[in-house]
Amino acid sequence: MNTMITASNSVFILMLFLLLLNGCVSQPYGNFIQNPSIVTSKVMADDVAAQIVRLYPAANTQFNLRHVVNDPFGHALIENLRIEGFAVQEATQQSIQQPIFASLHQPNTEPQKGLPLSYIIDQSGDLYHVKLMIDDMRFSRAFTMQADRTHPAGLWVRRE
Repeated sequence: MNTMITASNSVFILMLFLLLLNGCVSQPYGNFIQNPSIVTSKVMADDVAAQIVRLYPAANTQFNLRHVVNDPFGHALIENLRIEGFAVQEATQQSIQQPIFASLHQPNTEPQKGLPLSYIIDQSGDLYHVKLMIDDMRFSRAFTMQADRTHPAGLWVRRE
């Protein structure tokens, strides 16, 4: 019985390891509200964009999304940021997976310009929670529905 691992088995094990590693690296970013309201998403995105405008210079700042945007909040946020003069690099499924494999073949790759941006939108009861991650900064704010309108339920909380 041969106990040595053949070359094809080692390649298979390496590919399996990379596949599992890729699953661990992907972050749970995005909108986790089922059937989000377009109006509520727009109000929250307007507020998030206004907060970003207060903190970053528009003409000199580029944001690179860390995840694919496929929800009304994300689309409204991107539109608002671009209207305000920010450059926004949207992520694709390929661009998210590419850095893992690119680092294996090209260790001297140039770092991407811009600040990484991601968000998490979730809900608990009648409160909506917006968590925004820009580079090493974390921002969060709660929103509530009152009289069929969305309102902030508190101030922005900033954590470094």
